[in-house]
Amino acid sequence: MKFYTSDDVDRSVLEGRNIVVLGYGNQGRPQALNLRESGLNPTIAARRGGRSWQRAFEDRFRVVTLEEGAKEANILIFLIPDEIQRDVFTNQINGNLKNGSVICFAHGFAVAFGEIETNDYVLTLVAPKGQGERVRESYIEGSGLPCLVGVENDLYGDGMEVALAIADGLGCLRIGAFETTFREEAISDIFGEQAVLCGGVTALVKSAFDTLVKKGFSPEIAYFECMHELKIIVDIFSRVGFSEMRKLISSTAAYGGLRYGEALIDEEMGNKMEKLFEFIDSGGFARDWLKKSSGKDNFLEKLCEKENELLIEKVGKKIRNLFPGNK
Repeated sequence: MKFYTSDDVDRSVLEGRNIVVLGYGNQGRPQALNLRESGLNPTIAARRGGRSWQRAFEDRFRVVTLEEGAKEANILIFLIPDEIQRDVFTNQINGNLKNGSVICFAHGFAVAFGEIETNDYVLTLVAPKGQGERVRESYIEGSGLPCLVGVENDLYGDGMEVALAIADGLGCLRIGAFETTFREEAISDIFGEQAVLCGGVTALVKSAFDTLVKKGFSPEIAYFECMHELKIIVDIFSRVGFSEMRKLISSTAAYGGLRYGEALIDEEMGNKMEKLFEFIDSGGFARDWLKKSSGKDNFLEKLCEKENELLIEKVGKKIRNLFPGNK
């Protein structure tokens, strides 16, 4: 897998090009701030009068409408939610953006699943490996997050150079960038979220918590053992790996985890993961999500409300508020 660092960047590829960041939310604001502090001076495109418009104005950015931003941009950094990208591209961007301009995505979803199809623009991918908040924090700390970079429709042969220059402005190349494709990034990202990060892990924690409570243990104790201490272990193996983590915990924990805990993930679980991957890879998840997100029944909101009523959430709020940094 090809790997890039700041030594591979030619910032001159951005000279004379207007950079417009479309969207000023979870990724838009951190990325715009990082780019500005790296000397790239982006303009923000947002819906006039909205919360993002106001916040960008308060942060002393020049703010324009979506259509105005598209007309001005040579490089349009497309940082709005996946589920509305097609509509915004069709109605506000396509036809206003000059042919041959670069559209830079932070996630491959819209391109990988055919929501945005075009031969008129260079499509680049600069996907920091972390939430927007962490993109900003790591930049301020003098470090950065690694990222994935890719190019489609490389009309002039400099698409990767542009992607790397943007990645450098975000601080990502302080660590490095791995070359990929829109499809590989999108499918792996969605699978990782569902199988591990935002689905598998949370479901495992909920199930373990419920088991202890059903067996008569207090919810507070169950929360500490199944939720609170998770971050401690994740921080350790994120820093040194699984095998080194075993050396930093008790021998009882190491033996029990390897001998019995990992047995929870059996062949049936492996088959379910295979099916989940196939569902995502086939485009089934993308179709399902886009259909649900466009409906009027607030499907995601209802799922979140249901989760908010769980005992682990109610107990967790009380315990988290004990820590000054969480208040």
